[in-house]
Amino acid sequence: MRTGTTVAWSVGVVAVIAAVGVGAVMLATSVASGAAPSGAAESTPVPTPSPTAPLDEEAAMMAELGDGYQYLGHGTSIPKNAIAGCPEAGYIFLGSDDGGPSHAEHLGADLVDLGPRDFARGTVGFDAAGGIATYTVAAGDVETVIGERFCIYNGIALGMLNGYPGGDAIQPGDVITLNADLVTDWVSPYPEG
Repeated sequence: MRTGTTVAWSVGVVAVIAAVGVGAVMLATSVASGAAPSGAAESTPVPTPSPTAPLDEEAAMMAELGDGYQYLGHGTSIPKNAIAGCPEAGYIFLGSDDGGPSHAEHLGADLVDLGPRDFARGTVGFDAAGGIATYTVAAGDVETVIGERFCIYNGIALGMLNGYPGGDAIQPGDVITLNADLVTDWVSPYPEG
C-alpha cells in the first residue's frame, strides 16, 4: 500500500508543480518530509534580468540568422541589402517594449531618397535640420514603393504610422510622415489584450 500512496503523492506533486510552479515543490517537499512549511526564506530566488539581456537577444538572433542580416533593435532583424540601391535599410517600429506605452520609432539607417519612380512620384518635405521628414502623395503612389524609394524596409507600415485605419489607402495630396521618430503621439489602433 505504501507504493500506491507514493505514486499518488508523486502524481499530485506533478499536478501542483504544473499549476503553481516551483514554490509549490518546496512546500510539497516540506509537507512530505514532515517538516513544517517554510516561509519565503527558503524559496528559490527569482533571477533579476540583467542589463545585458537585449545584447543576449541580439547575439542569439544574429547567430541564428547569420551574416546576411542586420539587427535593428526591439527584436527586429532585416536582410542586408534588402532594397536594391540602398546601402542599408531603415525600419518603422510600431509597438511597445515590455508592456510599456506604444510608440513609433525609426530603426536602422537614415532615410535616403533614391528618386521618383513608378508608384512613388510624390514630393519630399524636410525637417529643420535638412533630414527627410514628410512626403506628399501623388496619384498612383503605393506605400510599399514609397518605402523602397526612401530605403524603408517595411514601407507598408506608412499608413499605420500616419493613422490611416486598416485598409484605408493613402490619397493624392495627403502629406504623410516618413520619419517615424517625428510621430511622438502614435497610438496603436488595436486594443490591448
